[in-house]
Amino acid sequence: MPLNGLNFQRAEYGTEPVALDYCVFCGRGIQGEFYRTNGDLTCAVCADRLRSVLPTDSSTTFWRSVRLGTVAAIASSLLYMLLFRIMIDHGMGLGTAFGALGVGYVVGRTMQIAGPAARGRRYQLTAAALTYASITVALMGAMFGATNLPAWTYFLFPIGPAFLLSAGQVKLSLFLLFFAGIGIRWTWILLAPHAVEITGPETISHPTAPIV
Repeated sequence: MPLNGLNFQRAEYGTEPVALDYCVFCGRGIQGEFYRTNGDLTCAVCADRLRSVLPTDSSTTFWRSVRLGTVAAIASSLLYMLLFRIMIDHGMGLGTAFGALGVGYVVGRTMQIAGPAARGRRYQLTAAALTYASITVALMGAMFGATNLPAWTYFLFPIGPAFLLSAGQVKLSLFLLFFAGIGIRWTWILLAPHAVEITGPETISHPTAPIV
């Protein structure tokens, strides 16, 4: 086997670059543009395949979810107010306040009916607002006998905790906020983003290594 032309004193480099990063799914070397799946490097091909199997969110899904959540919040608030009022009359109002868990659960689950894509930050924030309003209206209405008040006063009840705080009713204000927070926590969990999150595209910022 001829060895003419071999030079062991100097390394010669090829012109083709070698990728320093690899796709976490297929192992293909990444050069140029890439994506991240839950933070892991993903090539464009695998990112497209993942998107094709993940539920796709849309404005139609979102607004349908909002409408369903609003109906659930109103219904839950009325039922919760009635139950809380009955239990107050029997000296068991404090225990019934834990029904806020049920309000949060109902709102979150109802919003999910809009479709498998009905999850994520904007759904969580919307559900949190609906749950807060539902619970504060129910508790304020039950405690202050809202059945004898004009219907428009219900729209003022969500600012009840702030009003009570300014009036020096710190414990009562914290009471309302605490149970509203319990309900919000449930909706936040139920509508958490999907486990798989694809972000990008990004571009490789470091130089590739040459073939030796």
